[in-house]
Amino acid sequence: MDALSAKDLLAFYAGTGTDRRGRTLSQILSWNASSLEGYHDYIQTLFPLPERSAIDWYAPVIDAQVFKAFRERNDLKENLRKAFTKIMWFYGFKVERVENKLVVEKGPSFDSNPKVWNYRYDHNHLRISRIIRSLRVLGLEEEAQGFWTALSKYSTGSNSRSREYWRRAAQRALNLRPDLEGIDDDELGIGPRFLREWEEEKERRRASIAAKGGKEDMKKDKEVKEDA
Repeated sequence: MDALSAKDLLAFYAGTGTDRRGRTLSQILSWNASSLEGYHDYIQTLFPLPERSAIDWYAPVIDAQVFKAFRERNDLKENLRKAFTKIMWFYGFKVERVENKLVVEKGPSFDSNPKVWNYRYDHNHLRISRIIRSLRVLGLEEEAQGFWTALSKYSTGSNSRSREYWRRAAQRALNLRPDLEGIDDDELGIGPRFLREWEEEKERRRASIAAKGGKEDMKKDKEVKEDA
C-alpha cells in the first residue's frame, strides 16, 4: 500500500478521489461521532501535515504543490472548511460568524457528544494539534485561531503539556512543529523549505509595511511642524 501522493490528496479534497481506504471526503463527513472517534486512519488525510506521520507512514504529506493549491483554489479551502465544521461538531463546538468574525463556541452537541478531548490524557490531544497546524498551513488561519481560542476557554480537563502544544500549533511560524523543544516560536532555520520561504516573505512584507508607515509618520510630523 502506497502513501497518497500530492495529486491524490488534492483529488480527495476536490471530491474526485478517495483516501487510501477508498473513502471519499463526503463519506467521511457523513460519519457519526462514534465513527469519528473509533476510526484512526482518516484524520491524517482529512488534516494533513507537512511532516511524515510517526504513527501512519502511509499518510499524505503537504508539499509545496499542495500548499500552493490550497491557497489558490477556493474549492479546496471550502471543502477544508466543511471538514473543520464537522470535526468541531464532533468535539462539541459550532462555528459561526459574529460581526464578521469567525467564532467557535459551545454547540448543541457539547453535552450530547462524548467529550473525548476534555480529559487529562487522550489520543484526541494529538489530533487537535494536527488539526490546528493543518488548518494554518493550508490557509485557514482564522479557523485555526478560532478553534484554539475555544480550547483555551473550555479546556478544563486537559493537561498543561497538551495545551502548550496547541498554543505552539496556533502561534508558531508555519515551518515549526509544535513538539520541537528549546526554540523560539519564530525560528526560521529549520523545517520544510517552502514554509521557511513563506515565513521569510511574510517578514519582508511586514518590514516593508512598517517602513512605509514610519515614513508616513515622519511626513505627517514634518507637515504639522511646518503648519505650526
